[in-house]
Amino acid sequence: MTNATFRVGPPASQVIETDVGGDLGLYDAHQERVLILNRTASDVWLLCDGHHTPEEIVGILAGVYDASPDDIRGDVERTLERFRAEGFLP
Repeated sequence: MTNATFRVGPPASQVIETDVGGDLGLYDAHQERVLILNRTASDVWLLCDGHHTPEEIVGILAGVYDASPDDIRGDVERTLERFRAEGFLP
């Protein structure tokens, strides 16, 4: 990934969180599209508040899911990259 010391977030200004049938959806007002997140991606997203580094997000979620940080690091990194690629994170 990238330097793990940078803080992730906050979300891009055009992003609005919305409920989509009980799931968290991210609405991009500029491109008029929605990304619906599964539970794990939702947990990652909620930690993209500008206060956590990628490594801190891995550590928090490893504790929540009772998993090894090494086992989930790749998934967290891919999720963060997707949020950036889709324009939901700057």
